[in-house]
Amino acid sequence: MHVEIARHALDRVPLSIIFDDSTVLVNLNYFFLRDHNIADGEHRRWEDVPVVHPESFTREFAEWCLENGVRGKFSVVPCPAALGRIDEGLPMFSPGQQETWLRMCRELIVPAFDITPEMITHTFVVDPKTMQPLASRIWEQYEWATLPVDQEELVIEYIATACEILVNVGLPPQGVTSPGGFGGRTLEFYAKAAGEAVRQVTGAATPYFFQRVEANGERVETPVWYADRAQGTAVGEIIAATGDWTGSWTGYGEVDADRYITADLESGRLVELIEARQPAVLCSHWQGFYGMHNEDRAGYRAFQTVVRRLRERDPRGEYTRWRKCSEITDYACMREMAHMEVADGVIELDLPVRVPELTLCLEGEEIRAISVEGEALERVSTRADSRSGRYWQEADITWAVFDPKERRVRVEVLSGL
Repeated sequence: MHVEIARHALDRVPLSIIFDDSTVLVNLNYFFLRDHNIADGEHRRWEDVPVVHPESFTREFAEWCLENGVRGKFSVVPCPAALGRIDEGLPMFSPGQQETWLRMCRELIVPAFDITPEMITHTFVVDPKTMQPLASRIWEQYEWATLPVDQEELVIEYIATACEILVNVGLPPQGVTSPGGFGGRTLEFYAKAAGEAVRQVTGAATPYFFQRVEANGERVETPVWYADRAQGTAVGEIIAATGDWTGSWTGYGEVDADRYITADLESGRLVELIEARQPAVLCSHWQGFYGMHNEDRAGYRAFQTVVRRLRERDPRGEYTRWRKCSEITDYACMREMAHMEVADGVIELDLPVRVPELTLCLEGEEIRAISVEGEALERVSTRADSRSGRYWQEADITWAVFDPKERRVRVEVLSGL
């Protein structure tokens, strides 16, 4: 009997959507375009970009995602464009306006999305103690694409400060997001600093970071960095697998649902990924979902079409499942660090990291029963009925799903006619 841990929980391709550039009420891109015109001498029409993303729009979106099972990651920039710390209050809004938005985020966005900082400002690098831009006026996503590896303590403090601000407003982060190229040229160092910073603030054993996009690759990895089996710690990395065809970072870029999945459900980047059994992680920007005004919402409308088409393609949820990014990376960390021994119908697992819906793939035997720590799994006849505590068979493959409670787990398999 050959046994391995399935690449994806429940043997479903994970679907997820990443939202970048989002924060409390303000449209970060208004200030990004304005300030970067000065930095690079361009003349972008920042005046036409909305200054605010209304709470009513964010609330409507969050409620729709909960109703439709959508999951992913939602950035909350802690000190957008260096305007002010959100835990101390942005000068543009009243305390009541900001607290209402934060309460909405905790109640409606957090159940479906991981929260991450997108570093501190998404624009200028600031002194983490004063929140004032450095005299050099360097930018997080440009100059700090190459992080100062000789200043490790500073980088950790910088990322940790971003996380602390979110903790202060009741939004503890599960990981961190890069603004643009942040950390991309020093990825190994960035992974280490991000893991130490998040763990320092939240105690999370397996935080993750988002930096890379593989919009055309045939295989999309979920890398695991700095795995330590003794401590049960690691740093996961989520890699987005699509371009942004929901308005992009400008808010007025390309919008095209067909590039994700066509109306006939036969082609598009998401179809390619699902058929190749690769994580289907969409990369989007919040300003594109809203667009140029409250009646625009071009990116949001396109995404609603994408979600509807995905459901039509897999109406029983047999082959895909919406996941938070942390669920994808935690499962990858578990799988990377797990140790397995198989002998005489007994599978002994050593799991430094435990996650729900651990899924075993067993081949080569006709299986009559499976138990985990003495508790029998229920046999079901279809993959659509599978969930934790059950197993099912397809041809000569058996899939068993359970939630491990302890580091060491004993699985017994009774095979034969």
